[in-house]
Amino acid sequence: MPTLTCPVCGGSLEIPDDALPGELFEHDECGAQLELEIDEDGKMLLKQAEEVSEDWGE
Repeated sequence: MPTLTCPVCGGSLEIPDDALPGELFEHDECGAQLELEIDEDGKMLLKQAEEVSEDWGE
């Protein structure tokens, strides 16, 4: 299970081996929502997930 660094607080987060690109994780230490990316070299990275705001039809 790879361990990646949180881009928000610098803490570590274990990612399951079968995780897919775009999968979301919550970092327990800082509460950040993180998205898994895999770069062109096949290296796993975490980035802060974009917040999705609700559209109430306004």
